[in-house]
Amino acid sequence: MGVFGKYRDKQPQWSLRTALERCAVSDSEQSKAFLYRKYYGYVMAIVIRYMKHEMEAEEITNECFVKIFKKISTFSLHEDATVLEKTFKSWIARIAVNTSIDALRVRKQMHMIDDLSGSETAQLSVENQSNLEYEDILSLLRQLPEIQRSIFNLYEIEGYSHEEIGKQLAIPESTSRTYLTRAKQKLRKLYSIRFDYHTPS
Repeated sequence: MGVFGKYRDKQPQWSLRTALERCAVSDSEQSKAFLYRKYYGYVMAIVIRYMKHEMEAEEITNECFVKIFKKISTFSLHEDATVLEKTFKSWIARIAVNTSIDALRVRKQMHMIDDLSGSETAQLSVENQSNLEYEDILSLLRQLPEIQRSIFNLYEIEGYSHEEIGKQLAIPESTSRTYLTRAKQKLRKLYSIRFDYHTPS
């Protein structure tokens, strides 16, 4: 757990609002401990969808918390506790996604494997329905090329539009659509091989 390992042993019993307020105002170590322990698994579950190795995912997750604590004062606290929980999780999820994508870009792991022509891109359409179960998809995602895995995660799981993905990854919107199609096709093939399941032709 690196620099955050010490937080595993601290267990303050606070509300989310109290922890956020103390962290923002006084940079409280106890508040950081509370937030780290409460949301480590949530952030890790997002990051690990983008990384091939668990140790690397742990490293990126800790980078996420560095950013979370640094930016915590910019997060707006909603009055309703339920809404506050949802908005905070959404806020840290976006940090986790952006940090993961940045890490892939910096480490040059996201390779554009296919040489896509404009005509080929135009002929491909994205299928909106998938027969794959959510858990099965997550177990197979690591076998996809980096670019396909990232686009699948961003579009199907995180809810980004192709326009947003294009800006995030610095690729044309049409290319994002194409890679999503290929990711789905690859996942179906991997699913068939692993589970001896054959999709209708």
